[in-house]
Amino acid sequence: MKLAVGLIGGTLLVLALGFGIWFGVGVQHQDPQPRTQLTVRFDTDAVPQLVVRTLFATVRDGTREPRIGYASIAPSGDAVELTILEGVDRDQALARLRELSRQGSTGGAETFAIADTGGTVLRLTPTRAAIAEGLVRAVDQTIDVLEQRIDSLALKPTFNREGDDRLVIAVPFFQPDTTRLRALIIAPGKLAFRYVDTSMSVNQAKLGEMPPQTEILQDQKGTPYLVEKRVAMSGDNLTDAQPGFDQRTNEPIVTFRFNTVGAREFARVTGEKVGAPMAVVLDGVVLAAPIIREPILGGTGQISGNFTVESANDLALLLRSGALPAPLTIIEERTLEP
Repeated sequence: MKLAVGLIGGTLLVLALGFGIWFGVGVQHQDPQPRTQLTVRFDTDAVPQLVVRTLFATVRDGTREPRIGYASIAPSGDAVELTILEGVDRDQALARLRELSRQGSTGGAETFAIADTGGTVLRLTPTRAAIAEGLVRAVDQTIDVLEQRIDSLALKPTFNREGDDRLVIAVPFFQPDTTRLRALIIAPGKLAFRYVDTSMSVNQAKLGEMPPQTEILQDQKGTPYLVEKRVAMSGDNLTDAQPGFDQRTNEPIVTFRFNTVGAREFARVTGEKVGAPMAVVLDGVVLAAPIIREPILGGTGQISGNFTVESANDLALLLRSGALPAPLTIIEERTLEP
C-alpha cells in the first residue's frame, strides 16, 4: 500500500537535534552553560477517560473466562456499562466483577464501584484511588513517549515533576528559537485509519446534508475530506516506523510496521473496503486518502509524497514513539544562566 502524503500543516517536528535522556533526582552538578527550561502542564481532565478505557479492557478480558454471560460491554462517559444476559446468575456475575475490582490494586482496594439497580445493566465507575493511580501512570507514559521522541539528541535533558500535573524539562541552551523543540514535545501523535464517506460530496455535506456519523477533515493544504467519525484502526499496534527513500523515484518516504495483532487488523480493515478510499489521519489532519486496491497483508505499509529528508525523519519519529496519553500545554519557557 502506498499512501500519498504531504507535509503536516506545513511544519513537522524536526530531528536535526540529538540527545539522550536522563531522568531522576539526586545530586545536581552545576552546569557551566545556560539552559533552556520548559514547563508543561498535563491535562488532568483527560485522565478519567483514560482510566475508563483501561477499565473497559480489564472487565472485557476478565469476564471472558469464566464467562458471566454479558450481552454487551462498552465505555459510557465516565463509566463502563455492562449488560448481562437474562437467566445469568447475578450473584456469580457480581462476585466476579468485585474480584476484578480488587485485582492489581494496592492493598486490595476497589478500583471501580458497581451500581446495581436490579436490572440487566451494571454501571462500573472508577474510584478516586483508581483515577489517582491512572494519573501517575499517564505521566509516566508521557515521559516514556517524550524520551523516545528526543532520544537521538545529545543534549541530555532532565525531567522533573512539579505536583500532579506539571513536568519541567531542561536542556542545555543550543539556539534562541525553540519552535521545533516545542512542537516535538506537545505533538499528540495520534494516528488513525478512517474510511472516507463516498455517499455524497463534501459540498453536499457542507449544505447541511452531512450524515451524523461523518465529519469533514482537511489535509495540510486545506483540501476537505468527508470521513467517518469511527476509527477503523488506530496506530496503537505500530511497532516501528523508519524514514527512507523510494527505490524508483528516490523521494523520501516513511515505512511502518504493525505487530502481529495490528497486521491482522490492518488486513481486515483494508479487506473490507477494497475499491474505496481510506483516510490516514494524524492529529486531525488527513495525510492521505488512497484507494484500497487490495487487502494489505503482512502488516507493513509505505507513506510517500512531498517529503523532505527532515520531514520524513520527523513523521517516522512521531509514529515510532506513539501518542501522548493526554494533551500537554507549555506554560513557561525560560533561559537559565549558570
